[in-house]
Amino acid sequence: MNFDIPYFAGKTVVYVGESRERSSFQAFATEQLGVTSFKAIDPTNDPHWKTSLNEYIDGDKSASTVVVKGPEIPGHTMSTSYTTVVRIFFDCLRQLGVKSVGITGTVGKSTTSSLIAHILKTAGMDARLCEGVGKPMLDNLTDTTHETIMIVELTSFQLVELELTPDIAVIVNLRRDHLDYHGTVEAYWESKHNIMRAMDNQQAVVYSPKDEVVLHWLAESKSRQVPIDPNETVDMSKGKLIGEHNKTNYLMAKATANLFGVNGATCLQAYANFEPVRHRLQPVRTVKGITYIDDAIGASPNATIAGIKALIHNHGPVGCVMIGGGTADYDYTELTGLLYRIGIPKLVFFPENGRMIERLLPENYTPDTFQATDMDEAVKWAHEHTPSGSICLLSTAAPVGSLWRSFEEKGSLFQQAVLALPNI
Repeated sequence: MNFDIPYFAGKTVVYVGESRERSSFQAFATEQLGVTSFKAIDPTNDPHWKTSLNEYIDGDKSASTVVVKGPEIPGHTMSTSYTTVVRIFFDCLRQLGVKSVGITGTVGKSTTSSLIAHILKTAGMDARLCEGVGKPMLDNLTDTTHETIMIVELTSFQLVELELTPDIAVIVNLRRDHLDYHGTVEAYWESKHNIMRAMDNQQAVVYSPKDEVVLHWLAESKSRQVPIDPNETVDMSKGKLIGEHNKTNYLMAKATANLFGVNGATCLQAYANFEPVRHRLQPVRTVKGITYIDDAIGASPNATIAGIKALIHNHGPVGCVMIGGGTADYDYTELTGLLYRIGIPKLVFFPENGRMIERLLPENYTPDTFQATDMDEAVKWAHEHTPSGSICLLSTAAPVGSLWRSFEEKGSLFQQAVLALPNI
């Protein structure tokens, strides 16, 4: 079908960004929006991209150019007005009459999104999972019906410019994150606020009453409030998810499914056969008594802390943690303090900020450390030094940086290196 978004018809689109959704959007814009020409600017490979963009705009005397910004580009860096794919996506959902669930949070949104979709599918519903930044969400619009439910994982990068809201907002948690993108923690939280800011009394917010920021937002919201009970008993041993944070994720998913009429028994059945998200506390292999766990999606101190605690409480001692990567305005005090209190004996650090994190370790904490320059040598060092009977955990507490293009690539390289280890 063709969508009625009139400011695209007959126009030229300039897409600014390098994310994987670009090629998907190009096809969608040409086939569904009536766009006649498509140009791309990749700031990663073009240091003069702002000049290139201005030249496109200045050269268009007929005002027939529409700029679309990728989510990885902060809005304050743009010199002209623009729209975003996520705005277009929610506009299309409204035109289709499709129900949507938006999930956001600092830690756990990928697992919660996947679990909601899995529960609804188990209940026989047409639930479609739209994953976070870089995944082509517009591809999910094909062959929708009024029975389709879109489960949309939304990062702060996508939410910062969102004007339409989903029918149900799920706010898993709010912590300090992405200050390099947003500038301040308040700006980061305000981007998350957009998931529910424009809601009316026909829409609902699923949340934890422990999150005071969300409680503040709800005090001025017309939306229906659906709190979870953090003290509810859940037998997590029935499934493959581990850790207190995943109990919260399940309770969020169950509360959301209940809004669609799914009963508790079906939720538990779906939880029991749910496969955890790839690269999220994913066991890879046990060799020489060392169990290798891929938590490549753990790209902030909060995520790494949650992963370490979950593994210790459910699997056993952690003997080595691989930390570091791209720079970000993170506070590593709680993480380095946890490493010290637990006494993790081996640490691998990646550039660019590995040496900085190592300098933050308490003076009386002296683990064996290794500054790695690639994943292969990091895994080989861990293979030789991690104590038998313990866990080697990849959870970098940092963005991907220059070594990898994405957390998926980081995790895949870790798994490849682990699978290539000798059995001796």
